[in-house]
Amino acid sequence: MKFRQAVENFRGKLTGSDRVLISLVLGDPLKVAFQSANELANRADVHSSTVVRLANKLGFDGFPGLKRALHQEARTAFDPSDRIRRRLNKADESSSLSMLIQSETRAIEAIRETLSQQEIDAAANILLQAKQIYLVGRGSAAPLIIHLERRLRRWGFQAIISLNMQKRDLAANVIGMGEQDALISFAFQAPTSLHAGYSALLKHANSVGAKSIVISDSFGPTLRPNPDVLLSVGRHDEAELSMRTGPLVVCEALAVTLAHLSPARVVKGSETLEKLRCAFRNNET
Repeated sequence: MKFRQAVENFRGKLTGSDRVLISLVLGDPLKVAFQSANELANRADVHSSTVVRLANKLGFDGFPGLKRALHQEARTAFDPSDRIRRRLNKADESSSLSMLIQSETRAIEAIRETLSQQEIDAAANILLQAKQIYLVGRGSAAPLIIHLERRLRRWGFQAIISLNMQKRDLAANVIGMGEQDALISFAFQAPTSLHAGYSALLKHANSVGAKSIVISDSFGPTLRPNPDVLLSVGRHDEAELSMRTGPLVVCEALAVTLAHLSPARVVKGSETLEKLRCAFRNNET
């Protein structure tokens, strides 16, 4: 059983400590595969018994069983040169720029370990069929939401942003959501970083027949309820850095896939936008 699959299939209660541990494992499964329960517990600032309980909770034969699963995944996913490269830390600590570049490069490389084009295609097809697209998030999701919304509008999609809203305002903003619509929710790193009303919103979307997409980091598989499509990417240093390079790439991949799946719509939207720009410019007073 794969670790990520075990997390996604788990229907019991996950504590805050569980979520931190899951984020660390998904962020760098190869590193955890060579750690002891105590070492992982120290990284998460929890007791080692919490690590063992989580492994059992997810259906593994204790922490050794969880590590065996991670070892098997590593052997399947990486050739020897990949495994060696991932163990080496060549960051030049004398250069902040160098460290940042290497960190973000690793974050982009990690996308291939946790996300497939098939999942991007599934999300894109939901958006193609949507009458309206609701984008919801808070905090560091703001640049991603604004960027993706601009892409969508330029290509003729109807998009509605709900950014940093409290529960009452969010409820009012999505009151018109129906079965022909789609929801894109951004969720990162910890329960406290979720936008207000996350669970209620996902349940509401499901109840009215709207399709839901969640764009997240390695925290994504722990979220409940599950969306129709989860686009979750981890990073090996997720506990230390909070840049959204991975999710930004996911947004771009989603936009590019939309263009490939519906080129006529994208071209028409771009042409209409340019005509409007020219008309507005020529009529300036």
